[in-house]
Amino acid sequence: MTCLRRLSCLLALTMLASCAAPGGTGSPAAQIERLEIVSRGPAFDGKVFDDAGAYEKIVAVAHMRIDPHHPANRAIVDLDKAPASGGWVRYRTDVILLRPRDAASASRVLLLDIPNRGGKLALQMVNEAGAGDTGNGFLMRRGHTLAWIGWQGDIGLSANGESAGTAFPTARADGQPITGQSVEEKVFDDIKPTGAIDLAYRAASTGQAGAVLSVRAHATAAPLILPASAWSYASPTRIDITRPRGFDAGAIYQFQYEAVDPVVMGLGMAALRDVTSHLKSGLADGAGQPNPLADIKPDVTLALGVSQPGRFLRDLIWQGFNADPRGGRVFDGAMPLLAGSRKSFVNRRFGRPERYSTQHLNHWSYGDQFPFSYAVTTDPVSGATDGIFARCQANDSCPKLMHVDSSTEFWQGRASLVATDGAGKDIALPAGVRAYLMASTQHMAASRATVGICKWTNNTAQQGPAVRVLLDRLVAWARNGKEPPASRFPRIGNAMLVPPQRDAVGFPDLRALGVSYPEGLNELTVVDYASLPPKPAADKRYQVLVPMADVDGHDIAGIRLPDVEVPLATYTGWNLRRGGFAEGQLCGLNGLSVPFAALPRAGDPRRALSQRYPTRLEYAKAVALAARALRDEGLLLDEDVTRFIERAKVEQRAGPQVP
Repeated sequence: MTCLRRLSCLLALTMLASCAAPGGTGSPAAQIERLEIVSRGPAFDGKVFDDAGAYEKIVAVAHMRIDPHHPANRAIVDLDKAPASGGWVRYRTDVILLRPRDAASASRVLLLDIPNRGGKLALQMVNEAGAGDTGNGFLMRRGHTLAWIGWQGDIGLSANGESAGTAFPTARADGQPITGQSVEEKVFDDIKPTGAIDLAYRAASTGQAGAVLSVRAHATAAPLILPASAWSYASPTRIDITRPRGFDAGAIYQFQYEAVDPVVMGLGMAALRDVTSHLKSGLADGAGQPNPLADIKPDVTLALGVSQPGRFLRDLIWQGFNADPRGGRVFDGAMPLLAGSRKSFVNRRFGRPERYSTQHLNHWSYGDQFPFSYAVTTDPVSGATDGIFARCQANDSCPKLMHVDSSTEFWQGRASLVATDGAGKDIALPAGVRAYLMASTQHMAASRATVGICKWTNNTAQQGPAVRVLLDRLVAWARNGKEPPASRFPRIGNAMLVPPQRDAVGFPDLRALGVSYPEGLNELTVVDYASLPPKPAADKRYQVLVPMADVDGHDIAGIRLPDVEVPLATYTGWNLRRGGFAEGQLCGLNGLSVPFAALPRAGDPRRALSQRYPTRLEYAKAVALAARALRDEGLLLDEDVTRFIERAKVEQRAGPQVP
């Protein structure tokens, strides 16, 4: 071989190496080095789901590497401070798949159920299934392939198929530990004289200098700083507290301290992007192992996020992670469920993926600042210009998106800001977005009636039928452009969004029944998070609105399922804490139900059951009419029409009432 030829070969090899190495011309943003299959076998004891047949379950661990300097990854906070080898940062994440055993029976829809604190909520929300069962089998009967990919950096890798966690690296500054302020809040909801607070990040020192423990009655009350004698470190990740007198069980304890070793939490966004991209590609992994979905060849990829993952999904889109670095979009369709106007506390140093703001607890938590809506707008309160779809519109990576909320999100999650500007004006949503309110339901329908620390029984009005039909509509929209039903979301312009006071809402006066009305909701101002504690700007306040109610107290706007359209009780998205537990504050994410009286009673402005449904047959007829009307509008499936009618036929509360 001549010298010139040898030189040409050497140059070619060098160029190939530069393409494979991080930072080289055409180098990938990330690679799946190996998809380690931990187990693979029949799911659900071989049960057959109509034409989709039997399913199999695949449990795997994705061994990933990511280029911290690639433009697609530069937004990941502290990725450049993670340990690297050969220019790559490595991490692992759980992958769980449920797929039709026979690829020919598959719908070719890949549905990512973004794990909620490691768990699987799609089976609960859509299939109405309990742990370990298939419920109504809806997702399997449709032939969809389901995936769960770990993204939450504080949920450990499991490799057991039950939960989906991660093994993310810790950030270091030139090899030295990184420290910074972190805050924990806890409400004990008991009257014990002592308590403990677990710390998400290890304390930089177990000395008390610089750490502050305080307690206050509610979020906006003045805090009482507790003396050093009231608390001590039990370990670098836990403090023990002697609780002071004068505060009830619902008091808020806040601990601010110097933490060390932040996890690179933003890798969760890259994990969903890159593992999903690999699965849908059908390509082998870096070790040459075949892709477990290669024979299915998914042609539609959807992301479903319920509650915490819904907020994370909005954040992922906003931060540009629906753009596949290899080209195109990762998710063709997205459904943030029960997210409200919030995003997440993930892609920040000392991030807290599980945390979210409520009126009472973690009120000033990061993750609920502008932008709120999918449309790009100029915020009249902060002056900033942005939108959840700002980045994806710039590179054509926006998914078809259905934003679906319960009533609770308007009270606790400021959902009105999804479609208003916070200063009294509606916002037009992008053409590729629909917004739906599941009228008069709570954040996750209660499976059974309970009270707990709330004043009244929680809300059992169903949500599953709405989610099922919307998921079908989303598949059709993402696959072939078939337009779904128009948004069903309250607006200022049609007087369906109003201030939260009872008279403005039109909520019935139920004080004679012992049911009081909220004195407030989870308000919002512009907040400065540059240092802790956060600094709210009292003069920069957003107008947070709630749905208008009918004479029974039910949301007028939204998808009114038969539970609400033909009611047996008043259902709301709010409940209040009872006496001794920060009385009068909103009770977490609970709604309430106030049953109608069998016969007319004094002090109850609502019609009694005997006045509404003289016979059970008349009740069943009313349910059938309501269900069929929704079906005709494309908002209820035939199978759920049948379920509602069959349930109504045996409803014991409807029918002749004897004094």
